[in-house]
Amino acid sequence: MANIYLVRHCESEGNACRRTQAQTDALVTTKGYLQNEMLRRRFRDIPIDGIYSSDAFRSIMTVEPIAKERGLPIRVRIHLREVTTGVWEDMAWGNIAKEYPKESKDWDEHPWANTTPGASTFQQVADRLLFGLRRIAREVGDGNALCVSHSCTIKAGLCAMMGRPMSDVKVVGHGDNTSVSLIHVDREGNFSVEYMNDGSHLPPELRRAWSGVAGADINMAVDPVDLGEVLEELARAHARQTEGAEVPFDGAEWLARARELTAYNPDYLAVCRLKGRPVGFVWMENEEETPEDCGHVRTMFVLPELQGKGYTEQLFGYAAHVFRYQGKRVLTVSVPRLPEDRRGVERFTFAPMRGFRDRMALELFSPPCPYPILA
Repeated sequence: MANIYLVRHCESEGNACRRTQAQTDALVTTKGYLQNEMLRRRFRDIPIDGIYSSDAFRSIMTVEPIAKERGLPIRVRIHLREVTTGVWEDMAWGNIAKEYPKESKDWDEHPWANTTPGASTFQQVADRLLFGLRRIAREVGDGNALCVSHSCTIKAGLCAMMGRPMSDVKVVGHGDNTSVSLIHVDREGNFSVEYMNDGSHLPPELRRAWSGVAGADINMAVDPVDLGEVLEELARAHARQTEGAEVPFDGAEWLARARELTAYNPDYLAVCRLKGRPVGFVWMENEEETPEDCGHVRTMFVLPELQGKGYTEQLFGYAAHVFRYQGKRVLTVSVPRLPEDRRGVERFTFAPMRGFRDRMALELFSPPCPYPILA
């Protein structure tokens, strides 16, 4: 009998930024790399005969510390990939709720019957996963396999393994990033689940940021903005926090510069809304002194009552999305001075920018998969 440890990948950009990055090869967050180390420690005394991963960067990074420690190759299998989300791919969940209200409501209430154009169903994903795990079980024989996959694929597969209807995916749920399910596969290809979604190796600070809650209370819609009083008030709130209430704020001058920016590129200034309420903005620009493939985020601001709760990351997700589609390869920010700016930057793997003392930089694209990709 083969023992398969089925692991959800570590925290990635899509998790932190609340975007549907199912097939998008997203970056890994600093929290994700810490989760990977805790996973390595969990398996320190468990024999592993084969290591498998989907071809996503976030999955490969999850298992790489264990593979290096054991001297084992990472075998990439496409059957471990995430569900496809069709036309929603790399959209913010908040924008999906606004632009696809019916389909978004359907996803929240019965995701197993997903009808998003171009998306796969949970049953299709479960069938794919079980086919792949049976093949892996034959490869390791009576040994132990460590397999890294994705949340929707795992919970759909667990339902199928336990003979439960796909509607039970909401009951099965998904564990924290790097959570582990132990599955046994006999020689006839029958599955039994010993435990599922176990994240006991993670300390509280490395568990999910959103406590398992989804929906309008956490997902912001971020859109290019029409200039006006709403944006000016947000800019005024930002100025009070950064410069102090005693420093005069010239709203007319600020809006004039904003008009110049949006005339150059309307996507470079966007407002975020939480349950329809404007709560922040992001200001992006190209700097003459930095290389052409760099895009600079001048401001990421959410109202003080939302700071420290993971909302700033959603503005980062918007900026990264826009810059990638403009051909930028590097996102830059000023060295942060305020706690919220520092916290937002530290969530991702920014590093000092060579030749620019006051800038930090982040590569926007993960490296290509270095391993053969097999079915």
